[in-house]
Amino acid sequence: MYRKTALYIDIDDTIIAQILPGAGRELRPCVITHLTVLGQLYDCCWLTSWPYSPADAPASGMCVQTLIRSVYGQRINDTFRAADWDRDHPDGKAGFVLRPDQPENWYWLEDPIPRGEQDALKAAGKLDQYIPVDPQGAWGFLDAVNELFLRTGIARAAFDQIGARPEWFDRSAL
Repeated sequence: MYRKTALYIDIDDTIIAQILPGAGRELRPCVITHLTVLGQLYDCCWLTSWPYSPADAPASGMCVQTLIRSVYGQRINDTFRAADWDRDHPDGKAGFVLRPDQPENWYWLEDPIPRGEQDALKAAGKLDQYIPVDPQGAWGFLDAVNELFLRTGIARAAFDQIGARPEWFDRSAL
């Protein structure tokens, strides 16, 4: 049976970022389209400090599911899962992706990680499965997604199979 490659995705400084110098933080351009397509091509998992569901949310009610639903991303909520990672683990989020119960075949899109997490990935021979996302500007997430496509061999045929278009991932078309 075919098993999709696992894809771990952060939120802050990854899909939400300071796009214009000195401005506030907001969703990156076309991120809902990008996440929707990623959810069809990969086994996507939120790897973030954000609480996942309203039941886990603070008094403000903000959580991953509420955020995504509020930007018309219900399909994303239906296809993504959430990592239950140990925030006190000495290797941080890297400790989660390296757990023995996690898939062997995975990639991780995240803003620059601390040296200790890089060292843990390197020691496990998995540093090349982490794809850094520039935490500022409009295109950091898109650039990382395009790198992911290169590393995993996603080509035109994969887009055609799911009804997506490669130009949705082309800066010049956006």
